[in-house]
Amino acid sequence: MNLSIDKSDVKKIKISYRVFCFFICIILLICLVGTFVFGAKENLLAAIGMSLVFLLMLYVFLPIAITGYPPKMLMWTLDKR
Repeated sequence: MNLSIDKSDVKKIKISYRVFCFFICIILLICLVGTFVFGAKENLLAAIGMSLVFLLMLYVFLPIAITGYPPKMLMWTLDKR
């Protein structure tokens, strides 16, 4: 039994949310660079942990901004066609 939902079965995310996700992606990239530049000087383990948080958020927001669909594991959050 396949529980995954195909892209053709769901609606695309609205453009206003995609623009908002693009803005969040830019902020996350700035945060990621700042984490490595300033955080690595103080505590390398904390910088790695925070960078994982930012990378996970980029994993969710970047596909939404580019394609209009969330990652496959979050496809169930969209409305059906």
